[in-house]
Amino acid sequence: MSWEMIFVFAVLTCSFVAMLWEKLSVDLVAMLAFGALLSTGVLTPNEGFAVFSNQAPITVACMFILSAALERTGVIDAVAHRLNLLVGKSDWSLLLVVLPFVAVISAFVNNTPVVVVFMPIIITLAASRGLKPSKLLIPLSFASIFGGTCTLIGTSTNILVSSSGERFGQAPLGMFELAKIGVILTVVGIVYLLVLGRKILPGRETLASLLQSTDSKEYLTEAVIVSGSALIGKRLADTPLKNQPKARVLEVIRGGQPLSVPLNEIILEQGDQLRLATVLSSVMEIKQWTGLEISPQSKLGLELTGSQKAAIVECVVGPRSSLLGRTIRQLDFRRRYNALVLAVHRQGVNVRRNFADIRLQFGDTLLIEGAEPSIRQLRDNRDFLMLLDVPQSVPRRNKQWMAVSTISLVVAMAALGVLPISVLALVGAVMVVVVGCLAVEEAYSSIDWRIICLILGMLAVGEALEKTKGAEWLAHNMIGAFGNLGPHAVLTATILAASVMTNVLSNNAVAVVMTPIVLQIASVLEVDGRPFLIGVAAGASFCFATPIGYQTNTLVYGAGGYLFRDFLKVGIPLNLIFWLLSSILIPKFWPF
Repeated sequence: MSWEMIFVFAVLTCSFVAMLWEKLSVDLVAMLAFGALLSTGVLTPNEGFAVFSNQAPITVACMFILSAALERTGVIDAVAHRLNLLVGKSDWSLLLVVLPFVAVISAFVNNTPVVVVFMPIIITLAASRGLKPSKLLIPLSFASIFGGTCTLIGTSTNILVSSSGERFGQAPLGMFELAKIGVILTVVGIVYLLVLGRKILPGRETLASLLQSTDSKEYLTEAVIVSGSALIGKRLADTPLKNQPKARVLEVIRGGQPLSVPLNEIILEQGDQLRLATVLSSVMEIKQWTGLEISPQSKLGLELTGSQKAAIVECVVGPRSSLLGRTIRQLDFRRRYNALVLAVHRQGVNVRRNFADIRLQFGDTLLIEGAEPSIRQLRDNRDFLMLLDVPQSVPRRNKQWMAVSTISLVVAMAALGVLPISVLALVGAVMVVVVGCLAVEEAYSSIDWRIICLILGMLAVGEALEKTKGAEWLAHNMIGAFGNLGPHAVLTATILAASVMTNVLSNNAVAVVMTPIVLQIASVLEVDGRPFLIGVAAGASFCFATPIGYQTNTLVYGAGGYLFRDFLKVGIPLNLIFWLLSSILIPKFWPF
């Protein structure tokens, strides 16, 4: 082994460990790996920056724009709202209608906006029928993943595998080539969720259910005694706080330090900070008391909503939010969004410290109060994903036919092989902007630049694996372990490895790194590499066992009040079923 190969393996290992560690974003990790390969000379500048000429990143970016056009013109929203006329009263009947709808849409639209649109609608439908959203949200995420396995554009992973395969002499994947196996997996997955999955899922209260039931679950919030308060000079035991049935004082903080005196004996003073465990109805009642203000208002110098009618909503911090890594205090939230944060939940658990100073993460759920115009603006802001079906600003409905026609033409022409998907996606993305489905700014903001950076960085790692013959070395060692069992055994191991890795790492990273390795394996075994290419594409989409393997899982994780083990219970059997089915079906449709 040369030092260059050893260094590439070290970079690859460190990158995967850093992604698991989750202290750095995956796109930053990929860019650091890119920089390390360039700065050490493992890749020359010409070799490294050649990844920018790869078709996959521009294709993925253009598909984000096409998906945004369908979302902004109200196409997805219109389809979702019509479900209310079709679904029944039980969770089974609701899933029977919703899951195929979501799978079909996700076959042609990026999964994340589909789940973003459907999630508040599912929660609203569940509330109107007395159902637990926790029975529905994981199936919603999984159905979007199912649909992505059916077409070339269903997920960025398929586009990456196709593009990487071309560099090794493989023909690009056809638009519906993956449907041979994807449709079967989708049907089996939906049946599994309807028959077994919904029974395994917990009937747990979600964060969003607070807005329909004021007595279901407590929030942790903070209030401050202000000048002129009638509470000043009184023992806590003698104040109305002790008689508030749905609010409990957990501690009193004075001068930045919790008081060690028994709570009932504390004499309240101006500036005392009260930490409260309270349900939503009590939050609202406390806000009406003279002399006691919810902490964000008093500590951050924020003014009240004013005379306009106020609304309280819950929303999740989105995957591309500008809030990520910043605190409510740093954001100057009230002035920036004209709304107040009343409380914060993280993964269904109360955050038990000053939430104004917590660095926000993807999936955090915020309880926000604001005037109705401000709430509508939040609905349209990509920083937030509303958990209730709050009407967004009027969609460009007169442009719906243009958005649908454009993406239909892209799909049809790609299926017929008229032009490469990269060319069609680029032309389609430009057209939806030209005809007014999206503004130019909206088109740019719709692209998940973190995914693009991740793809570029991992493409550079893949290039280094090929240049240093690291992929060939791994291929020979894998053949040494499984080669005597034949190509079927190697394919089965490939799918299993991709499936396991994609539940803890980025599926895009798994696809880019594994594609050159498995094609080298096929070359050494002297068999067709197509089954292995399909195996990587399939396995890299089996992200069911953890909430961190795929963005849509992370979205429903906090919103559904799930625990990590909920994904393990319902996801591991599904992963095993898909692995076994793929191992049997792929060689039949794509013989060695």
